[in-house]
Amino acid sequence: MLFYLDILIILPLNCFAITYIENSILGVPKVSCEESDLSLDVITAQPFHGNIFVKGRAKDSSCKQSYNYNSSNSYTLSLGECGMQRLRSINPRGINFIVTVIVSFHPAGFITKNDRAFHVKCFYLEPDTIVTSALNISPLVTTELRDSLKLPTCEYTVRRDGINGPQLTFANVGETVFHVWVCDGVGMGMLVKKCFVTDGESTDHSVLDSDGCSLDNFLLGELVYDSSLMKAYAQSQVFKYADSNRLFFTCQIQLCQKAMGYCDGISPPKCSDEAAATEKRNRRSISHPKPPSNTVGQSDSGILEMDVTSSEMLIGGIDDMLIETPSSCYSPFLVALSNFVLFTLATILLAIVIAMKKESRKTFICTIYFY
Repeated sequence: MLFYLDILIILPLNCFAITYIENSILGVPKVSCEESDLSLDVITAQPFHGNIFVKGRAKDSSCKQSYNYNSSNSYTLSLGECGMQRLRSINPRGINFIVTVIVSFHPAGFITKNDRAFHVKCFYLEPDTIVTSALNISPLVTTELRDSLKLPTCEYTVRRDGINGPQLTFANVGETVFHVWVCDGVGMGMLVKKCFVTDGESTDHSVLDSDGCSLDNFLLGELVYDSSLMKAYAQSQVFKYADSNRLFFTCQIQLCQKAMGYCDGISPPKCSDEAAATEKRNRRSISHPKPPSNTVGQSDSGILEMDVTSSEMLIGGIDDMLIETPSSCYSPFLVALSNFVLFTLATILLAIVIAMKKESRKTFICTIYFY
């Protein structure tokens, strides 16, 4: 009977066991950047049985695709979906779409030793539109003169222990950190503006407005610019979303030509209420000369704009705190009541002792008299 019982117990367990085949990725996945989406083609050593999903979106069916021993392991994602970052570039002009994709070999979604994460980037070049017209007046040979302007590059980092401290990838809530923006370039100035914070899933939260002024001083203080106008920093305390430990910031940097006066009234920003109102009136009254119309990457106002993003940070949460009443802590009422009880008991005890002594003395006298 015991033999049959063992068989009945073992068979159901074997029926529900997951068969795991050792598998791995061969080579480097191929990335295809299409007009409205991007795709990732993965080649594996064995038929693929697992999942491909966007980092942090494993439970979102629109960002995850499951495979059951498929021969074709192609993962497609629409541009701008599932927390995909979108960053503009000015040299060359275009847009970067960036997303982290995880290839998981465990069908139940666990991360195992052979799983891989890929930082996928698709760059879409903005085509130059050239309008030409022909006018034949003389047979003179036209000599074409060209000049190229090296456009500045900018970087956004979050650091600890000061603006030159180590760059952060992990921090705890409440730590003091420094947000640092740096651009290189000759004769240029910059304005950091339109900053927002996100974890890739929740709603973006704006922290700097279009004038470069803080919208939430509790999250990010006002920026401090150096004299070159090519470096700025702001101090803040680390924070996080309630249900996520991922965090990164994205800002827009506006570059202007100092020599031609295009930075006047723009950088550094005047962020107090009175100063901001005065500055806006001054901006309306300033008339700048029109810059050359064929400068590469430059608008008619002598201004360049680009998007920069900080590295992703992992944020540690607040430890749970146990609050309890210390054993040595009593209310004044209880202390007074306790003292009263002790005094009463001592009085009663003393009265009993005195009474017993009196009673003993009476008995002794009485005995002597009797004899």
